[in-house]
Amino acid sequence: MTTSNIESSSCRFMAKPKTGGKPVIQLELFHETVSRLEGVVVEFELLSGTSIADARKLAETMNDRILGISLLPK
Repeated sequence: MTTSNIESSSCRFMAKPKTGGKPVIQLELFHETVSRLEGVVVEFELLSGTSIADARKLAETMNDRILGISLLPK
């Protein structure tokens, strides 16, 4: 496998309320350099009972620790 098969981008995480008030954390890419994610929304479902405030705190912590995303074939 060569590094040309790896697609990567800087990203951030945003807490957003879904229909019904249940929050999710959504992945947002800074650059459109991951063609396999073009036109795709990546959301992380949270445990029931998680408040939007808790989701925002979690997204903030993820943003402090995670620099980017990389996709590579198996």
